Amino acid sequence: MTVELVGTVVIGGGIAGTAMAYYLAREGVPDIVLVEGNEYGSGATAGSFGNVRQQFGTPLEVECSRRGLQFWKSVEDTFDSPSPFHEDGYLLMTGDDNVAETLANQAAVQRAQGMTNVQTLTPKEIAEVVPFINPEGLVCGNYTPQDGHVTPQDGVNAYVKAARALGAVFRQHWPVTRIERKSDGWHVIGPSELVAQRVVVAAGAGSRDLLIPFGITLDMRAAKHVSAISEPVTKYGRVPTTIDLDLNGFAVEQEGDAFALAMLGRNPAPQTHEELFEMFAEAAAVRAPSLIELGIAHRLTAYPIMGGDGMPLVGEVENDMWVIAFTGHGVMHGPPVAEALAMTIVGKPDQTLDISAWDVRRAPGEHTVLWRRHGTS
Repeated sequence: MTVELVGTVVIGGGIAGTAMAYYLAREGVPDIVLVEGNEYGSGATAGSFGNVRQQFGTPLEVECSRRGLQFWKSVEDTFDSPSPFHEDGYLLMTGDDNVAETLANQAAVQRAQGMTNVQTLTPKEIAEVVPFINPEGLVCGNYTPQDGHVTPQDGVNAYVKAARALGAVFRQHWPVTRIERKSDGWHVIGPSELVAQRVVVAAGAGSRDLLIPFGITLDMRAAKHVSAISEPVTKYGRVPTTIDLDLNGFAVEQEGDAFALAMLGRNPAPQTHEELFEMFAEAAAVRAPSLIELGIAHRLTAYPIMGGDGMPLVGEVENDMWVIAFTGHGVMHGPPVAEALAMTIVGKPDQTLDISAWDVRRAPGEHTVLWRRHGTS
């Protein structure tokens, strides 16, 4: 087997891995090689809806959202690479008083972090923002009009282009089977053998198997997620990504002149499109009757990563071996978390963003995504 000596190997070509390659190269790290088992962005990054939002409940999450929004809104200018940001807004709504209290607490956290553009809407105001919503039974909604959604692959392409310009090397169809520590460095075994002084594991769901030999078992897995794109819908104008927290994550997102339709909850999650359409129609009968008869133009199946508490798993596994893994929110939080980790790796930690709470060895807490905790079966 061919053996090649390199400086740093980044394993994984999704948004987190390509961001790591770029930020390390930006800080002057030489001889970086990124390896991807398939194509860049083809894993969990491809399975993301691409929503970028500030609606979270802890200061760290909100700060990463602020930075993620900044990245996605400026990526075209910063990297001279096409990446439209669709500022359609984001709306979470509920008819449950307890969930409404949680939304109020989260809005307070967002405002305290300087994200003051969060609006708490009455049921009447919700129906004004999203004309197809039946507000009967709702208590309130949190609305952030400056949030939006992106095409995740655009960010991957921008990072690859920029990192290459700084000397990083990228290899597709280079699956890693194992990593070994030897006296001369880290041996990354795949189609050939790379011997590196440093390795960063950003392999999505594949990170789990790669890290088990080092005493870390990540609670993460690729889960099937079905969704659909409707036929064109223009009579409502553009609408925010809209999620009902009480109806198993009933979700509608603007997608061009059509809607993306999904059920985001896990109680249970639809496993076929027929199940999706049945569950969506049942929820729409309550919340959006005019959408029941929407025509379907495309059926989509993706495999996003689930598990843990929904927060990143980041940090040093062993000396010069690092990991950055997401069980959700990788598109919006991947860029700032990767930048913070890169700065830590090169010995210049960001004093304004402490990601140690997301250490890879921590015991996961309660899942923070409201529609997974409060959805009904």
